Amino acid sequence: MTVCAALLVAVVALGQAPAKKYGVKSATVTVVTDMMGEKTESTSYFDDFGAKETTQMEMMGMKMTQLSRDGKMYIINAEQKQVQEMPAQESVNYLNLTPEIIKKYNVKEVGKETVAGKECTKYTVELSQMGQTVKAEVSVWQGYAFKSKIDMGGFGVSTEVKEFKEGPVDAKLFDIPKF
Repeated sequence: MTVCAALLVAVVALGQAPAKKYGVKSATVTVVTDMMGEKTESTSYFDDFGAKETTQMEMMGMKMTQLSRDGKMYIINAEQKQVQEMPAQESVNYLNLTPEIIKKYNVKEVGKETVAGKECTKYTVELSQMGQTVKAEVSVWQGYAFKSKIDMGGFGVSTEVKEFKEGPVDAKLFDIPKF
C-alpha cells in the first residue's frame, strides 16, 4: 500500500527537481481523489515554492501524512507512531521543462483546461518505474497539478483540485514527528 501511495504521489506531484517547483510561494490545497471508485479528500500544504510540501490523507481507513523536504519523502502514520523515510522520487518539474525531461518522460502539451477557476495547461506524461509504465494526463497551473488521470497498468486514479488558497502556511506542518 505504501509503495502504491508513493508511486501515485510521484506521478501526481510531478516535481521534485531542485529548481523552484511551483510558481506560487505557499498555499493550502484541497484535492479530491478517485481511486477504484472510492472518493477521498485530502489537504496539501506547500511552502518555499514547493521545497516543502505535506499532504494529509485517509487511504483505506488509515490516516497518513506524506511530507517532502530536503530531498527526502516521509510517510507518517501518527496512529501507529511510525515514520518511513525514503529518497524523493525523480519526476517532472513543469516550470523547468528541459529537452531531456521532455524526452525521458515523453511529455506532450495537449491543450488547455480550466480547473478550480485556473486556466491550466494540459500534458500527457509517460514514465516507467518499479517495472510499471505509468501514463498520465495532467492539467497544470503554475507547476501544480490541478487535475490528473493516471493509468498504472489498468489501475486508474484521478485527482482534482477542489480549492486552492494562496497564502502563508504553518511551518509546523513540515516538522517530522519524534515518536
